[in-house]
Amino acid sequence: MKQPSPVFWICLLVGLPLLARAGEPRSFYLIGNSLTQDTVPSGLDGDVQWHVDCGKSLPFIYENPQKPCVKNSTIWPEALKAKSYDLVSVQVHYGSTVEEDVAVLSEFVRMQPKAVFVIHSGWARSKTRAEEYAAKSPGGKMQHSPAYLDAVIAKVRELHPDRVFRQTRAQDLLARIAADIGSKKAPFSQIEDLYRDDIHLNVVTGRYLMHNAMRHAFGQPRSVDGFEGIPSPVKTYLDGILDTLGDPELAP
Repeated sequence: MKQPSPVFWICLLVGLPLLARAGEPRSFYLIGNSLTQDTVPSGLDGDVQWHVDCGKSLPFIYENPQKPCVKNSTIWPEALKAKSYDLVSVQVHYGSTVEEDVAVLSEFVRMQPKAVFVIHSGWARSKTRAEEYAAKSPGGKMQHSPAYLDAVIAKVRELHPDRVFRQTRAQDLLARIAADIGSKKAPFSQIEDLYRDDIHLNVVTGRYLMHNAMRHAFGQPRSVDGFEGIPSPVKTYLDGILDTLGDPELAP
C-alpha cells in the first residue's frame, strides 16, 4: 500500500486548524432597547450577548450604560472591550439625531475593528407608522423612515469606508405588510394585528418576523424555534415577506 506523500501531511496539518475555525460558533452582540428585545436575541445561534435598555435612544445607552432594564444584559463597555465579535447589531430610536447616532455608531465601530455591523431600524408606533415611514427628510429628531436610516448609514459608511454595514430592514417589512393589508393580500385585517401594544410586536407573529429578520442580517438560517404556535398560513405569508430581504451581503 502506497504511503501518503510528505505534501499530503503538510496539507493536512495546514488544513486542520482552518477546519476547526470554520466549525467554531460565531459571536454576536446586540445593542438597543425593547425593539431589539423583540428580535429575541436569546434565540439566535452561536455565542450571543446583548445590552438592552427599554425605551432609550442610542446616545442615552452610550452615555448611561450601567443599569439596562434587561438584567441579563452584558453592558456594552465591558462586552466591547472584552471580546472581538463577528457581528454587532446597533439600534436607533426616538430622541436622537442623525449626527448623534453616527457619532455613537462610529465609536462602536472603532471599538470592534473586525466586526460586521448591522443597523437595526426598529419600527414606529402603530398609529404613526405610515406617516413616519413616508417622511422624506432625515433632519430633526429620529423618525422610523428609510430617509433617516439611509442618512445614518451613508454618513457612517463615509467615515468607515472599509467596513461592512447591513440592515435588518424591520420597518420595511412592516410597510410591505401594510401595503398587502390595503390590497387584501395579507392574512391580517390591520397592521395592529402584529402589535401587542402601541409599539411592541406580539410574541408569536410579530416576533417571528423580527427574529428572522435579525437572523437574516446575521447570516443565520430561518428558524421557527419558540414560535411553534404560529398558524401555518401566517408563517407561509411572513416567510414570503422575509424572502424580499434578499442577500444580506448585497444589501446597501
